[in-house]
Amino acid sequence: MSDATLTLRELFDIDPKDVSAKVESGLDLQKAAEAARQEIVKEARTIRWPWVRDAVAAKSEDLLNLNVIDVLVQSWQKYMEIKKYADPKKYPPDEDILAPLATHTVKSQHHPYIEILLKEREVGRVVFDLDFSLVLEGFALKIRDGTITEVLTGSGKGEGELSLVKLSLWKNDSKPVHFPGQISLGKGIPLRSESRDN
Repeated sequence: MSDATLTLRELFDIDPKDVSAKVESGLDLQKAAEAARQEIVKEARTIRWPWVRDAVAAKSEDLLNLNVIDVLVQSWQKYMEIKKYADPKKYPPDEDILAPLATHTVKSQHHPYIEILLKEREVGRVVFDLDFSLVLEGFALKIRDGTITEVLTGSGKGEGELSLVKLSLWKNDSKPVHFPGQISLGKGIPLRSESRDN
């Protein structure tokens, strides 16, 4: 995980209130939510389902806090043309290397969920589907001692969707996304495993 943060909400300029409003209307369509509602009615008559629905809708805003930098770095760590920079014999550990990335697409799928708890016991799990892809151009990585230390960003286009059952909560169709010019990765992200041979 990187120290740098760029959330999905920031990258796509999403209004979380729009998402939570749609969750409220779509929550009753999910079987897990219906099972939770029945359990709550049976076990805790003083708790009203609209209160639970409001709480889940409010919590759904956190789903947009996914760190896009982590997703990108995990994807880049798998690129063979990047892995070669982990070789200390070819790339001295005291030198900074600037590795340009070809135009490429990063696709990511996630299934975040919100647990509904009653007396510290899970009575329901509301599962969402989150898919997004980014077409990136003009990016470069600064690498030192087999570790990605900085990302020099270029331009990008992205699309994505967050849905609950078949209800789309947020959708973005291939629009430009805006990255900061440089993203420092703090201690950096290693390209080689800790168990590497020296």
